[in-house]
Amino acid sequence: MKSKTTRFLSLLLAMLLICIAALSACTDTPEDPDVPENSEDSYGSTENPPAEEDDPEDTKILPDLPEMNFNEAEFHCLHWNLDSFVGGGWMPWEEIAVAEPTGEVIDDQVYQRNSYVEETYNVRITSEYAMSYEMPNMIRAAVSTSDDVYQIMVERSGDITSMWTEGLFMNLRGDEMQYLDLEKPWWNQKSLDAFTFGNVTQFAASEMLLMDKAETDAVFFSTTLQRDHDLPNFYQMVEDGTWTWEALREAAEIATRDLNGDDVMDANDQWGSCGNRTPLQFLYYGSGYSYGEIDENGYLTTTLLEEEQINFIIEIHEEMIYQDSHAHSDVIPNFSIIEKFKANEVLFAFYSVKMINSLRDMETNYGVLPIPKYDEYQENYRHMVGPDGDSIMGVPLSCGDTDLTSLVLEALSAESYYTVYPAFYDVLMMGRYSRDAETRDMLKIIFDTRSYD
Repeated sequence: MKSKTTRFLSLLLAMLLICIAALSACTDTPEDPDVPENSEDSYGSTENPPAEEDDPEDTKILPDLPEMNFNEAEFHCLHWNLDSFVGGGWMPWEEIAVAEPTGEVIDDQVYQRNSYVEETYNVRITSEYAMSYEMPNMIRAAVSTSDDVYQIMVERSGDITSMWTEGLFMNLRGDEMQYLDLEKPWWNQKSLDAFTFGNVTQFAASEMLLMDKAETDAVFFSTTLQRDHDLPNFYQMVEDGTWTWEALREAAEIATRDLNGDDVMDANDQWGSCGNRTPLQFLYYGSGYSYGEIDENGYLTTTLLEEEQINFIIEIHEEMIYQDSHAHSDVIPNFSIIEKFKANEVLFAFYSVKMINSLRDMETNYGVLPIPKYDEYQENYRHMVGPDGDSIMGVPLSCGDTDLTSLVLEALSAESYYTVYPAFYDVLMMGRYSRDAETRDMLKIIFDTRSYD
């Protein structure tokens, strides 16, 4: 097993390489330095759910789109995946196209959304999946041959770096995308802030997508272990602002048990907390730090290389990640975060919100908490959209008919604002999958404080 120092250096090197790649991808910043101001409380972001569905029709914000007939033209999406199927751990739900209703709330809403847009504009909405690492070459090939096979691409935000400055994508703010209105509430303003450089936006998220919401970081906890060890009310601590590193660590130490008595903590024992590589980035961002910033000229800069940030990463490593009470699933053989949590053999699990989908058959109760603050002096909880499992969209230069692409993309995003996203937020996250009212309150805090970095 690697030493703690070696593991830390590996983690730090990986984070530095990510930042260097991001910086090198943004060296050719366009001349226009007009970067839009942040819109922290945009009505249409995932942090602010739309109006109730029973509101009068005339209160709805509608897309400003003309009547058009595209004569059954195809609107085709290339979508990322890491599994051989949709419905697994990486991609729990279809985002773009569903062949027929299945009785599952998300599938049915996506199907109805698409049917409405298809009938209104006489188009066909289709998608295909490819392994995430294959997609850059597929887009390059389409653009180099002017093949209009893909109208949009949906990729993980962590994998778009290599395509960013190659001239492969439309500027979503450009004249060619004339039917996109990025000021409308169905466009996630925080994604626009994060992915706009010099007033050029090649990638963005709208309410058409779900994985950008599902890949928000959180802490899951076992209410069984909380009760068995007479631990504090974590929900109340969140409300009081006392849900901190120290509070999580103290509870984790109490709950840790060598179940088989062999004096070796491994996958057969009970752990206070667990996670893979992601708790490092969750805790770093959740404590008020950022990986990079966009300056007044539209250039991306990083703060991760500064001494303060490096020392803070060391502190996360020493105080939280490699404690005797924390199980690092990338280091401990045969350690399954989800299975150990479902068996109530882990008190806290660092994971993204989509883990809720994998806990539907958990026999006992569980709760969801925000990422803890660094200390009680920190003002707000903070959550990051995870770049290795989210979805972000772009329009390849080879998309073909830009009227078709921009209009259908705007129509799908607008319709999702009143159908697909409420089904995800209200029916799944806040309803069917939430085990108690307090969990719904915690999810609201998490969604209200999520951002891209």
